[in-house]
Amino acid sequence: MIRLPNYRAYVLIVAALTVVASGYFTVMGLFDPSGLVPGDATRVYAAYMSARSIVLLGALVVCAFMNRGLVVVLVLNGAVQVLDAVLGAVRGEVAQTVGPLVFAVLLFLAAAAQSRGEAVRGAAAA
Repeated sequence: MIRLPNYRAYVLIVAALTVVASGYFTVMGLFDPSGLVPGDATRVYAAYMSARSIVLLGALVVCAFMNRGLVVVLVLNGAVQVLDAVLGAVRGEVAQTVGPLVFAVLLFLAAAAQSRGEAVRGAAAA
């Protein structure tokens, strides 16, 4: 078992390994998806995208009801929407550019409002 003083190093190592592995497959998937996945790469990458969306959206719902960690999840979901808009723009798809940009703005505004609300509540409690 990991001793408590070493938990931070363990967390950083796991996070770094995840970033490297997932980052590699993400970049390679953008440039040559069929090189990573034999067969129908489109279906496989759609499944991976769905898995990540389910986790992010699930976290958004849970954090909204718990009212904890909501700002971070709102910003993360906004960042995903910005990247979706970039992909839409690169492909020249207006709806896939404008739609995600609108959601990104709404998510960032919601994060700002939540953050201000938390600051006001914190100041009132002090």
